[in-house]
Amino acid sequence: MFPVLLELGPLRLPAYGFFVALGYLAAILWLRSRQADMKLADDQFWFAVYAVFFGAIAGGKLMFLAVEHRRFLSGEMSLLADFRYGFVFFGGFIGSCLAGLYCRRRLRVDFLANADYFGAALPMGHAVGRLGCLASGCCYGRPTSLPWGLSLGGHPLCTTPPELWGRLLHPVQLYEAAGNAVIAAFLVKAVLPRLRERRLVPGTAFLGYVVLYAGLRFAVEFFRADDRGFWRGLSLAQWTALACLGAAAGAFWKNGIRRGSA
Repeated sequence: MFPVLLELGPLRLPAYGFFVALGYLAAILWLRSRQADMKLADDQFWFAVYAVFFGAIAGGKLMFLAVEHRRFLSGEMSLLADFRYGFVFFGGFIGSCLAGLYCRRRLRVDFLANADYFGAALPMGHAVGRLGCLASGCCYGRPTSLPWGLSLGGHPLCTTPPELWGRLLHPVQLYEAAGNAVIAAFLVKAVLPRLRERRLVPGTAFLGYVVLYAGLRFAVEFFRADDRGFWRGLSLAQWTALACLGAAAGAFWKNGIRRGSA
């Protein structure tokens, strides 16, 4: 466990924040290398990056507040003191999509064509960010007897519940990091080249990301020790994944995938 990477007196470098920031940086650097393909001027590019970034932060925090509202109302958590904790990915995804739609109106650019590149960058950053979850002990898995189970805990800043300290848990953070890395590689190597060759319709990479990540998250949730919001045997994240999957499937049905197939 390494919840804190560096500590100099009162200054601390938390592992979670470091890896999340590193994930954002990796995604932005990759997008920057594809700026010419996106046909965005410098001011348009950075406006879109900042808009999507802040949209993701706002959406992730708002959904966290919605999910954990009882803990905030009871005083167990403080909105200001605990602001650095808690982020719901699907909330961030929805917030970033709304920011992208705003950029479409503000910049008058092709939303789907540019969303394809952001859809490939997102799992890159997400894969790195999940390493921060592992280091801090959040988003932990259920107990397991499998040989690759990981034992978390032992650090006062570990966010894994003390009753699970020392027990072997599913390394769901690594499951999701690996899955996101595979999704990113597939989109970059197999889908984006076909989009540049105009063999696929704009939006295929972005919608493909939604389908693939929704499937990954739905599966990973069965191994995650998160019992918040369960209904009919499925978690809130699984219901959200199904909703995203349905929306993406509907968009594929409407627009088609290959040029001339709509």
